[in-house]
Amino acid sequence: MRPFRSVLAFTLIGFCGIALAQVTFEQPNEQVSGERLFDTCIFCHGESAEGNDRRDGPALAGLPAWYIELQMQNFRDGIRGMHPDDVPGLVMHLTRGLMRDDAHIARVAEYISGLEPGIPMAAAGIGDRPYLWDSPYAGLDPAIVADADAGQQTYNTVCLICHGPDGSGNEVLGAADIRYLSEIYMARQLMYFRDGVRGAHPQDFRGAQMAVMARLLTTDQAIADVIAYVQTL
Repeated sequence: MRPFRSVLAFTLIGFCGIALAQVTFEQPNEQVSGERLFDTCIFCHGESAEGNDRRDGPALAGLPAWYIELQMQNFRDGIRGMHPDDVPGLVMHLTRGLMRDDAHIARVAEYISGLEPGIPMAAAGIGDRPYLWDSPYAGLDPAIVADADAGQQTYNTVCLICHGPDGSGNEVLGAADIRYLSEIYMARQLMYFRDGVRGAHPQDFRGAQMAVMARLLTTDQAIADVIAYVQTL
């Protein structure tokens, strides 16, 4: 199944590449605004950066500019999104034409950081997912019944020191604001960190910190519990 996933992913990448060329390369010296650069992101992340789980695009509104810049630089530089099990990350990495320099990244990050967080995720119809997602990281087992009370205990032990009591994060520690991330996205990223799909690159210093903490969540039940608590913040 993996080769079929790859073909479909590259089909999407080709579509995005056309849009990227239109946005960033018509006039190489043009100072393209962050709002215009974000046009390329709408397909997966929604018009207001509210996210779209069926397109594996996380919500970005509500994230600070510094965090968005760091992750875009990581995708551009191959520090994130290169593991074969991270299909959405691979798609993001291969749209790096948008991220051709730090000035472009800073402009689009600043624009996204000013968007209103907490908007309901973009609607998507049946069959709207542009590529096949056949992976143990597609989501947690739906049979798992999450326990937010148990998750609170885990959060206070494992997560609070970096993400804070309200989940708003900490720039000094490189911890993201996790209040507006969807359940499926948080589950996937925690599994990625736990299993070495993300945070293993030698230059991903912040990711390595997160990977150490994620490995304390030894079961999918623990991940489900802590996410259930985060969603109450």
